[in-house]
Parts: sequence; structure tokens; C-alpha cells
Amino acid sequence: MLSSYPLLVSDLDGTLLTDQKSVSPETTAALRAAREQGMALAIASARPYRLIRAVIPEETLALFSAVIVSNGAAILSPDGTRVLHSDALGVAELATLITRLRALFPDAGFGWESGTEFGSDQQMLELVAAGGVLRDPHADRVKHLPTASAHQLVMAPAHGIPRDHLDTVRRELGEAYAVTDSLGGVVEISPVSVTKADAARVWAASLGHTLAEVVAFGDEHNDLPLLRTAGLGVAMGNAAAEVRETAHLVTATNNDHGVARTLWALLSGEAS
Repeated sequence: MLSSYPLLVSDLDGTLLTDQKSVSPETTAALRAAREQGMALAIASARPYRLIRAVIPEETLALFSAVIVSNGAAILSPDGTRVLHSDALGVAELATLITRLRALFPDAGFGWESGTEFGSDQQMLELVAAGGVLRDPHADRVKHLPTASAHQLVMAPAHGIPRDHLDTVRRELGEAYAVTDSLGGVVEISPVSVTKADAARVWAASLGHTLAEVVAFGDEHNDLPLLRTAGLGVAMGNAAAEVRETAHLVTATNNDHGVARTLWALLSGEAS
């Protein structure tokens, strides 16, 4: 029943978004109905805020109470004007991480999410121009190393895919950092406390709730901590096998309005 899960936290790509990178009218209608019934809604994405705004219409974004960005590194208000929570990497720490990783991946590009802007080195700019990297560097913000703190560091490998390099990066950086890949063409590096689950816990607590009262939706490995700890973790039908096996429930695919189908079932009392 909806009363058991007054909060919703949903991934974006492969979950709320169809393969055409849009929120379907069916999903929007279900989100609006849930909001009208008193459910608080949050997005939890690997994307930074500006790249979330690029794919969600303003009227749809307004249905949400919070936007969890960069895999949980920050929680923003839906209009992006207020930071509700943030975990940051310091300037010296960022320089050390990049120097160590450049020694292992000399052809890789590096970028950093600072506030609502993305800074990068020249190699990142060139790799994005070549295609396959979901980031938006700008020539005016190119630096060899960052000069301000950042809530996420990303590395675009010049060869292979990010997932192939996760274990190497984790071994090099140790247990103090969360190292993920969200199919955006980059390895994502944040403080170890940064996960969608941790950010969802902070958001839920700010509303007087716990993760046990959250219904969560996701499709990729970076969604696993959230799906495991939410009261109801729902994997999309298009989710990776490990995600489907871990979740409490598997719904339809993102193209077949899986989030909407589960929400209507909760609203009608057919899901538990």
C-alpha cells in the first residue's frame, strides 16, 4: 500500500527515462497521481544537475521534492537553487587522486563536478568531442588540476570501457573512495560515504522517515545499495541481471512504463 511507502526515490537513465531519453506521459501521470496522494518524490541519478535538467521538462521536475545528483554526492532542491546536502573532495585531495590515476592511465581525461559547473583537463575535452562520454566540458574551464573542491571526480579512459577499469582504480585508491560506472563513459569517484542509498537516507530523515519507508527504482549496479536498503527495491525489466536478482520486485522495462505500472499498483493497494 502507498501508506507503507510514503517516499519514492528513482534512478533516471534506464528507469524513469525511456531509451529516447524522455519521461513518458504514462510515467508522468503516475508520478503526479502519487504526489497528489501525498507521496514525496526524489530523483537519484549519476548525472549532475544540469544534465538532469536537460532531459526532464520543468513541469515534470516540479513534481519532485529533491534531486540526488552524481550518485549521491549532493542533494539539491528541484530548481537547483539550494544544496540540501553535499560530500566534497578537497583541492589537495583531488590533485593527489588525479596524479595517481594519470600515472596508471596517461591517456585518460579527468573532470570534476564543482557546484553546478564541470571543469576538466584538455584530454577530457577531446574525448568528449570524440563521442561516448556523457559530460559537458568547456574550453573556458580547462585546467590541468582543479582549483576548487568538487563533489565528484570522473575519469574517461581513452581505451576500453569504464567498467573494465573499475577494479584497477579501486585497488589504487583504496577503501576511502566509492568507484562506480553508470554507463556514461566515465569512471566516477566520490568519498566512500557517497552512494544513492546514503543520500536517500539523509533525504528521508530530513522528512522524518527512514529508508524502510522508501520505494526505490533502478536498473544498474550503482543502484544496488539503494535497492538493497529501501523498504521496497524495484528493478526495471531492462536491469542488469545482478540488479534483478537483488531487488525485492521486478517491474516492466523503462520503455514499457515500469515505474508507472508499480506506482499504479501501489496506489490501488495491489503491491506490498
